[in-house]
Amino acid sequence: MWKIVLFALHLQLLVAPLSASCPIFLTISLSGKSLTDACLEINWGPDCYAPPEWVGIYRQDPSVSNFQPELRIDGIRNRTGKRLTPIKLGKLQFPGGWNRPTARQTTATKYPKGKCLPYYVASYNGNELLTIDCLKIQPNWLAHLKDAANMPLKQLFLPGTHASGAYITNYSKTKSLLIKDYLVAQHFDVWSQLVFGIRYLDLSVGYRYSADSGSESENFWVVNENMFINPVIDVLRDVRRFVELSNEIVVLDFSSFPIGFYKHPEIYSSLYHLIRQELGQVIYERNVSSNEHCANRSFNDLRVLGRQVLLLFPTEELPHPENESVLLCPPWQRFSTSYMNMSQTLDYMRLLFSRKPDSPVQDDGWIFHAVMSIEQALNSHKLQTAKERAAVINPKVNQWLNGPWGLNANVVAMDYFSNTNLIDVAIHANVHKAFLAANDKFVNLEILSRR
Repeated sequence: MWKIVLFALHLQLLVAPLSASCPIFLTISLSGKSLTDACLEINWGPDCYAPPEWVGIYRQDPSVSNFQPELRIDGIRNRTGKRLTPIKLGKLQFPGGWNRPTARQTTATKYPKGKCLPYYVASYNGNELLTIDCLKIQPNWLAHLKDAANMPLKQLFLPGTHASGAYITNYSKTKSLLIKDYLVAQHFDVWSQLVFGIRYLDLSVGYRYSADSGSESENFWVVNENMFINPVIDVLRDVRRFVELSNEIVVLDFSSFPIGFYKHPEIYSSLYHLIRQELGQVIYERNVSSNEHCANRSFNDLRVLGRQVLLLFPTEELPHPENESVLLCPPWQRFSTSYMNMSQTLDYMRLLFSRKPDSPVQDDGWIFHAVMSIEQALNSHKLQTAKERAAVINPKVNQWLNGPWGLNANVVAMDYFSNTNLIDVAIHANVHKAFLAANDKFVNLEILSRR
């Protein structure tokens, strides 16, 4: 007689939806000169064991009516891949009050399980619907994961963006091809990144004094590859509006200061005061006297206090007393693939995400920047644009994170995250992590039979 353990059933129910025979999802391609020109991509895998007979893209949910597809694709054979479609994204409008709010807006619709935009992908065998997914916003995903919300932040998988403020909102007004092709790192502004589900932002800041500046805040800029891209204050205000409207968290990482800061502690101090002015009421206050590690706090800890921005900042650069501010968390460990080829990236991820004794990952918050630098592209004897570099590395890293490595991830940041389903991968991993943490007292299953 078999002994059936209820835990086994729970685990099976948890894992089964995550390992569909052929998962299919939509992403935004890195083709097109601007976001509205970008086309949708159909992705399948990893490990598509039973390819469907055909896949369709729809403007409406095909599960509720017999709509005809905008595009039908037959002949998927390999186990992992993607296919570019001719369907352009166009101008996106977010539902439920999630377009950038006005100062008077205080509420938006809660979407704990996400909200589909009008782009769906479905797979079929004949007329039998197998899977369905959509391009979606997920502004409240972390609040929906109740068990994960009580876990330390260092144990969560937080999807992030690298060079988060390196975006263009109006391509027609940007004349520099250098900025358009090589320095812009994201399709979306910071507000949209957060609405899609990003929870970690990486900022490099430069200082440029101008006699025409109306205030000191206008002298601080987001920079990428030593070029000024966007005002820092725009990012700070997007972050504040988002946490107030969503009740989610944001890890805000000031990772480097490449222009104007060297040997100028007063400029660091001025930036700190700007951050405190814009975000002071929503930044988490750590216990400085006990040298508290902010990564040990949970989402619920921050939410109960109403302080959902975790600010990572190099305190040693600040003069006293700012360097002892309760608003500042010391930077987490950072690891980057900037100067690695794909083979080296795979080996490096194997070292980091295995959590073996020789791994440099410690028991604290850590950040993995899955990016490829211009210099690395030059090593391949071709000057690749930022989009071309992201198109090479992002799908591979996204695929590798779908396996066991995703369960060991903390923060993963990418350029052009929108050509992956990084946020869904993180959500699924966090569900799995929380379940395992909640049941860590269970022993391995033994199935016994009567002799």
